Amino acid sequence: MIRLRAIQQILQWEWALEYRRSNGWFLPLLFAAMVGYLCSLLVREPSPTVWLALLWMTMVFSALQTALRSFAATPGQWLYLNQLVAPTELLIGKTMTTALNCLLVTWTSLALFSLWLGWPHLPEQMGQVPLWPFVVSLSLGAIALSSTLSFTAALASKIERGTGIMAVLSIPLLLPTLLIAVRASKLALLGEPLSNLYPNWAGEILMAGLPLALGALLFPYLWRS
Repeated sequence: MIRLRAIQQILQWEWALEYRRSNGWFLPLLFAAMVGYLCSLLVREPSPTVWLALLWMTMVFSALQTALRSFAATPGQWLYLNQLVAPTELLIGKTMTTALNCLLVTWTSLALFSLWLGWPHLPEQMGQVPLWPFVVSLSLGAIALSSTLSFTAALASKIERGTGIMAVLSIPLLLPTLLIAVRASKLALLGEPLSNLYPNWAGEILMAGLPLALGALLFPYLWRS
C-alpha cells in the first residue's frame, strides 16, 4: 500500500537536498539559458518547426541531467531510504521531484526562447493562436519525459555500470514518448483544433503512467538486491 506521507517525506528530503546543493537545480536552468541565448545569436527568425526542435532539445538534455542526479545516491543513502519508505514510494517520490524540476526548466526555457528568439511567425490566415494548448502539450510532454527517464535511471541505479544500461533502455522508451509529445506541441503551436490534440494529450498521459506501472513491478526486486 502506497503511503502519501512517505511520498511527502521524499519530496521534502529531495527539496532540502536540492536547496543545499544549489547547482542541482541551477545547472539545468543555466543550460537552458545558454542554449536559448546561443540560438538567438545563430538563428534569426526561425521557422516554427526549427523553433520547436531547439526547445525540445533543451528540454530533453535538461531532463536527462535531472533524472540522472535524482537517483545518484551513495550506498549509505540507499540504506537510509530503505528504512524509511517502500521501493514504490521512493520511485513515485523521485519521479515527482524530477517532473517538477522538468516543468520548471520547461517553463523557463519557453519564457527565454520567447524573449530571445521571439514567438514563431505563423501564416496570417491562421489568425491568433491561443497559448494555453501549447503550454499544456509541453507540460504533459515534460512529465512523460521525466517519468520515462526516472524509470530507466531507477533501474540503472541498482545495476553495475548503470550508465550504459540507462542509455540502452532510454532509447526505445524515449522514442515513442518524444514522438507523441513533439507531435502534440507542434499541432498546438500551429493552432490545430482541440479535437486533434485530445488523442495526443491522452498519449502523453499514458506514456507518463506506463513507466511508473513498470517501475512498480520491477524496481522492488532490484531494490532488495
